[in-house]
Amino acid sequence: MFKKFKVKLLSLFLSALLSMVMLVPAGVLADSGTVNYKYLIGTGLLCGLDASACPDISMASNDDTIEITGEGTFSVHPKSVTGGGTFVHKDSDGNILGSGTWAAVKLLSFRSYGSGAAQGLPSEFEGGKALMRVHLTPDTDGPGFDAILWVDCTLGDKIPANAKEGVRLGVRGAPNFNKEASGFTLFIRE
Repeated sequence: MFKKFKVKLLSLFLSALLSMVMLVPAGVLADSGTVNYKYLIGTGLLCGLDASACPDISMASNDDTIEITGEGTFSVHPKSVTGGGTFVHKDSDGNILGSGTWAAVKLLSFRSYGSGAAQGLPSEFEGGKALMRVHLTPDTDGPGFDAILWVDCTLGDKIPANAKEGVRLGVRGAPNFNKEASGFTLFIRE
């Protein structure tokens, strides 16, 4: 008799728990934990995949280009970011107009496109779009400047139709490099 009581009590408890879970929006459960990623931009293991993989190149409307390489980590919930890399700004004729380093300052957003397993890659490889505030420091004796770096990796099973592999860089008061030209990026879930 005591055994039947325990089974009924357990059944009642599980039913109540299931009812409570059904009332919680799915996004709350999925997004409540910390998620950590490593990011690669035109560097590391990506360079051996294709001749155009490294560096990542983005183009402005005046045909200037910016070459970007880098890596680091970021966390979602709470948002944080580390890392950095290099940049080279060239005019439409390929003349170098500036170069230097960049450092990640703040993760603004990250949207996952899902696991790279959809493309037959390791499940920890993940596609998505990260927006981060970065600080660029030129090699010359000039002041640095802030920008928004957009990193898009087109892996996963939820890739938006308008997603394009590569990077974009928005700089206030300068050409905006808003067209992905070449290069590979990757997010690795840790």
